[in-house]
Amino acid sequence: MIDQRKRIFAVNLWILDLILTTASFFLAYELRSLFEVEGHTLMPVHVYLWLLGIIVPTWAILLPAFGVYSEPILPPLTQIVRLSKAIGFAGLVMAAAISFVKPDNSNRWVVVLTLAINYIFLISYRLVLKKATRRSPLDIRHVAVVGSGPPALEFARTIDTHRIWGLNLVGVFHRDEARGLLERGGIDELILVIDQESLDEFTETFLLCEELGVTARVVLNFFPHSIARMELHEFDGFPLLSFSTTPTNEALMFVRRILDIVLATVIVGIFGPLLMLPTALLIKLTSPGPVLFRQKRCGLNGRQFVMYKFRSMFDRSEHLRGDLDSLNEMDGPVFKSSRDPRVTTIGKIIRRFSIDELPQVFNVLHGDMSLVGPRPPLPEEVARYERWQRRRLSMKPGMTCLWQISGRNEVSFEDWMKLDLTYIDNWSLLLDLKILLKTVPVVLLGRGAK
Repeated sequence: MIDQRKRIFAVNLWILDLILTTASFFLAYELRSLFEVEGHTLMPVHVYLWLLGIIVPTWAILLPAFGVYSEPILPPLTQIVRLSKAIGFAGLVMAAAISFVKPDNSNRWVVVLTLAINYIFLISYRLVLKKATRRSPLDIRHVAVVGSGPPALEFARTIDTHRIWGLNLVGVFHRDEARGLLERGGIDELILVIDQESLDEFTETFLLCEELGVTARVVLNFFPHSIARMELHEFDGFPLLSFSTTPTNEALMFVRRILDIVLATVIVGIFGPLLMLPTALLIKLTSPGPVLFRQKRCGLNGRQFVMYKFRSMFDRSEHLRGDLDSLNEMDGPVFKSSRDPRVTTIGKIIRRFSIDELPQVFNVLHGDMSLVGPRPPLPEEVARYERWQRRRLSMKPGMTCLWQISGRNEVSFEDWMKLDLTYIDNWSLLLDLKILLKTVPVVLLGRGAK
């Protein structure tokens, strides 16, 4: 539960340390250029790059070797001591390298300045990080504890002391409150702190978690399950048996988030001037009203957010939706129609080629959506879901999905829901990549769009 998050944080610290070390080298060179050393003229920076070729690998090995990342959030004094030892030893390695390779005053000054600047950088940002990380750099997980008595309260206090790892304690609840809590949505994990005699009383609560896609964890005890994957974890000394129907590898999910940010940024950079700006201009010129259409949608585990689209209908025509039921071409609680009279001329074009969806890249950058995932539904649609269908909300919604590349509006609502659950049950980075690649021809040809 928390060990993966610590590893992710440690890897990020390690990468940031190496980036700052590289920056220290170039800053040291610039400082060295400000003063003269008798008998030696400073050469161009590329002459000294061999030093950087030794510095970065040395730091990459020595920082972990001195336990700098064994516990990423350490007391300031402990961090200073460990970094001092690591950088001090690294200085000896660099001194030996200079003596054997190219001994001269200029090399020595560049290395000495690099060591000093690097030490200041690494210490300073850690001290700032200690103060600034009241909010986790990782995705927030909303955790509810169900149980009573001292064990439940003690476990809840333990969660509350680990906010830095992205754990937000929603509260401690009794058994009879659990069902309503889950059905209201917004809970990512439910942790049961109960004794063995009470296990049977929570069977329905556990199965409800499974159906809704909420990760259930049980302190020290086993619980029945059918499709959820079972994993053993330890949380600050508490052994947990976890059951989840969603991906639990937080390292892979972190990589997915990074890819989302990078690819969404690329999309904005490429399609912003080519498609998004011209589309915005055409919408503004051809019909009155705002360029963007904002709508509340249900995201991860039912939490609502505002989704952005290019406006493809006449302004404020959504209140006419109730008069158009006879035009609906989809079954289930969703509404799709190729004959919707509210759609503008420009709207028909941008809908056919999914251009109206492009502003959702900003939802991706904000973290409400991913590039790939089940499409975000309307709250009123979710209210009409069967219970098994709500599990599709257990992964962050996306701009494209299996439904998108399988015919979209030509697929029945039940099959749509099954496709989303298939995606969740078989998720991998490779599957996301395949869906993204298959989305391109589907969008270009306008398949299944209405």
